[in-house]
Amino acid sequence: MSKLEPLYDKRYQCLFCQQKFTNKKVRLISIRQVGRDSDFCGYFEGENPYFYDVAVCPHCGYAFTANFGPVKKDRRELITEQYIKKIKYKDYTGRRDLPTAIKVYKLAYLTGTLNQEKSSLLASLCLRLGWFYRYSHEPKEEHRYLRRASELYQEAYAQEDTKTTEEAHLWLYLIGEIEGRLGNYVVARQWLSRLLHVPSLEPYLRNLLMEIWEYYKEKIAEDKSENQ
Repeated sequence: MSKLEPLYDKRYQCLFCQQKFTNKKVRLISIRQVGRDSDFCGYFEGENPYFYDVAVCPHCGYAFTANFGPVKKDRRELITEQYIKKIKYKDYTGRRDLPTAIKVYKLAYLTGTLNQEKSSLLASLCLRLGWFYRYSHEPKEEHRYLRRASELYQEAYAQEDTKTTEEAHLWLYLIGEIEGRLGNYVVARQWLSRLLHVPSLEPYLRNLLMEIWEYYKEKIAEDKSENQ
């Protein structure tokens, strides 16, 4: 029996031009996660499924994920002028490496911003970009996108109607965890403290919360001792 290829072609219809195309995706059976950071950044053996979550239409260049909404009528002209007419390279339908993944996520962040997608969706794109720069050991760029992700998750928490309480809990956790990674330990604990006494907090989040709560407490104590 021949070995199954890890990538397959998934069919899409472009949200902007309505043309049909295919984009590579990683077969679930082929995903091999070998590690994960406390902000959910996964590490994989073989193909990284994150690289393929953004589809880019090879006809017009519009970039989107499964969570994007339809293109708004009052944003179409702006998207045409600021994006469609300016994009040079459009064919990202094949196998992707890390630099290519960074490019397509930046395209999706741009189209998502132009189409006024939800802050939580834009935050997830920035969080992924932060992870990608962590892979490539570029801390300045990683922190830049983590900072933007935290800002957008805070906007989402303040403004969006969440589908579930779990989603709100996840945003709170991510804001706290991201702020901690940025060295803002007091701010991190302020956000995380909102989850401490939630009786229905999801077990996986409570376990992570307890670990980083103590870690950031220690970091605050270290900072105080160094400044004395």
